Amino acid sequence: MLNYDVLLSPIKQDVEHDYLIESNFKSNWFIFYTAPRAEKYVYQELVRRKYEVFLPMTKTLKTWKNRQKKVIDQVLFPSYIFVNTHEYELQIIKQVPKIVTYIHCAGKPSIIQVKEIECIKEMLRLNQGVTVETNFSEGEQVQILYGPLAGHSGILVKQKGKTRFGIKLKDINQTFFIDINTNMVQKSN
Repeated sequence: MLNYDVLLSPIKQDVEHDYLIESNFKSNWFIFYTAPRAEKYVYQELVRRKYEVFLPMTKTLKTWKNRQKKVIDQVLFPSYIFVNTHEYELQIIKQVPKIVTYIHCAGKPSIIQVKEIECIKEMLRLNQGVTVETNFSEGEQVQILYGPLAGHSGILVKQKGKTRFGIKLKDINQTFFIDINTNMVQKSN
């Protein structure tokens, strides 16, 4: 007879040492790759299934062929969505329609640190010229000293005469940028 309490419990008991061990049951931010232009659908589906999901979006002025201009919500990382869940749920989430796979490296799922997610959220909240660059070559490592992003480390670059601060998400090979004043940063050690 199966003991269902043991099968369903997120905490395993080590009988030899008589203490509880956690195994694969810590919640982390994982990256999922979606079908093209399916990020919003996947977001809604995962929220409906009660998952904590982060889909970074920014407002962009779009000019249509007939020269009409309209502000639209644009996904910041096309075909990527972030889900805060347990590692044992990755295969279940992967079964959601329009999710292609989860991002992994050397056979292990890639995890985004909470501080990186929080920094992206804060940069979006500030909404000061946010852009994403793909395959960006890394610049000088800096740390922000003042303001709402104080303490965050990233790279500093000059682009079109503006100084920009970037956070590199290595697992998806993209860099997230915001305009910043150079007197707010210092070189990282």
